[in-house]
Amino acid sequence: MKKKKAVDQRLNILTPQGLEQGDTPQKMQLQKRTHCIRCGKCCMGSSPSLMKEDMALFTSGILSYDAVSTIRDGELVPSREDGQIYESFTELIKLKEGEKAGCLFYKGEEGCSIYEHRPAQCRTYECWTKKNLYDGLEEGSLKRADLFRSVDVLIDAIRRHEEKCSYKRLSGAFERLAGGDEAAVEEIMDALQFDTYLRPFLEEKFNVPAPAMSLVLGKPLLETINAFGFKVVKEGDDYILSAIEEDKEQQ
Repeated sequence: MKKKKAVDQRLNILTPQGLEQGDTPQKMQLQKRTHCIRCGKCCMGSSPSLMKEDMALFTSGILSYDAVSTIRDGELVPSREDGQIYESFTELIKLKEGEKAGCLFYKGEEGCSIYEHRPAQCRTYECWTKKNLYDGLEEGSLKRADLFRSVDVLIDAIRRHEEKCSYKRLSGAFERLAGGDEAAVEEIMDALQFDTYLRPFLEEKFNVPAPAMSLVLGKPLLETINAFGFKVVKEGDDYILSAIEEDKEQQ
């Protein structure tokens, strides 16, 4: 009898609901989460990509052009979560990211500072399910053409920039360079030069604010070129292209 009593005590500890009848423990009561509890995990991981319906966030003043940046089609983007580099399958406009948290608008204990007006991707994302975050992103994502459709000078600048500096073109040039085609260096440097000088040109001639340049043209190629395994160093008026691995070997 003493042994049975000890077993019953253990069952009571394991099943706080107690016993149903006799020695039969009650079934565990599990509840499936069905809503956002503002834990901040998705906010700290990455910032959201904007969808076409998020245009209203700009017209209402919730978002400003200096709070977002463009990831261009084919851009090689390092992931904060696993450190791997991924190729963007389409053009995306994302909220900028902070140094500690993924999203600029995530304020630690305060949480999301624009929660009631958060972007569509934040509102529809269900971290408690296996829903794919990228479903419908290619067709429904907000593009620069949507934001600047009435600003002809910016639409033209973006078009010409993509013609000269597209990541598809750069990727092809780097592939040829790896195969020994030294003529590819000129094509790469031509793209770097166009990207570098177009930015101050737009700022000086058309009053495009410097903080908005990462939206209009994306990140500077001098920064993103590292993903291809190369870097550019300025020496006087000259720019020198060198492989990052070569620099490590020399060190």
